[in-house]
Amino acid sequence: MSAVRRVDLQLLAVVLLLSAIGALAIYSCTRNAGNPTARLTMQLAYIIVGLAIMVGTMSVDSGKIRGLAWPIYIGVMVLLAVVLLMGSIRETHRWIPIGPVNIQPSELAKIAVIIMLGAVVSRLEHEDHDFIFLVKTLAYVGAPALLILLQPDLGTPIVIFFIWLVMMFALGASPVHLGAFVLAGLMLFVGAWGFGLVKPHQKARLIAFMHPDDPSESASYHLRQSLIAVGSGHLWGQGLFRGDQSQADFIPDQETDFIFTVIAEELGFVGAASIIVLYGLLLYRGLCISAAAPTTFDRVVAAGIVGMLLIEIYVNIGMTIGLAPVKGMALPFLSYGGSSLMTNMIAVGVLQSIHMRREQIVF
Repeated sequence: MSAVRRVDLQLLAVVLLLSAIGALAIYSCTRNAGNPTARLTMQLAYIIVGLAIMVGTMSVDSGKIRGLAWPIYIGVMVLLAVVLLMGSIRETHRWIPIGPVNIQPSELAKIAVIIMLGAVVSRLEHEDHDFIFLVKTLAYVGAPALLILLQPDLGTPIVIFFIWLVMMFALGASPVHLGAFVLAGLMLFVGAWGFGLVKPHQKARLIAFMHPDDPSESASYHLRQSLIAVGSGHLWGQGLFRGDQSQADFIPDQETDFIFTVIAEELGFVGAASIIVLYGLLLYRGLCISAAAPTTFDRVVAAGIVGMLLIEIYVNIGMTIGLAPVKGMALPFLSYGGSSLMTNMIAVGVLQSIHMRREQIVF
């Protein structure tokens, strides 16, 4: 009972509620397929396994997690190398098929980088957090980011870079120095665009984001259909299992990348706003855990997890309403898929471990 009392029940409740809503939304938009419960059954299995992994992670002291940083990091790096040798799926090398499921190492790379950076900065915490220090820490981000770029995947390296920014800011790095790295990143992207290193489909998505009303841009089809679905939800929605866009399968990948449109169309502004409130509470609890963390490792790791969740939430919801380019990125705990859900469950387990350790120290 003492261990249960140390658990952050608000954080746990939000995760359970989001997972349940996600399963319901997945069933709603896939029930007209050949096997109406296939995706729902798989997602429920992912949730059960994910919760077990989260509980297992919670039971590991955050100090021991720090000690596992190198094995976790190297293990994920090996998976990122292996995936490049696998056959392509959708013209990319992102998944390792294992029986009926596909493992996506780039998702696991996010939490691996967070734990590795936490271990590195806690070991170097007495050094000045100057420009050279930031370069040292950025090296641990660059290696997995390069392997992910080769898949090819441009979005995930940007997510990992954003996580690095948040963790370094939480550590106390100068905003001026961090801004210089952001500027350098933008210049590298412009150079990659000019030299043709950015893939055609990636360019198309960015052009469609800047010109969403251009009918000649086929990549803007996703956004147009998404805006129709979100707008047709009005205040209360069209009703569960009654969305015109979701039930007619007008939106590609709606159970994964565009799950928010299903909720917005069928449950309306009220349902969509409720999801955003739940995410706000999730991020708030993460920030509270980071602020009260007893060690540097705990503080920056918790901040990194909040940064990871924040950018995933913003990009996924933002792309459905035209505030971000279309990117194949799962909405935490809502989208269908095992790799993203497992990663986020592990992340919440780490947050809980940090919170429980703090409670142990206090009491």
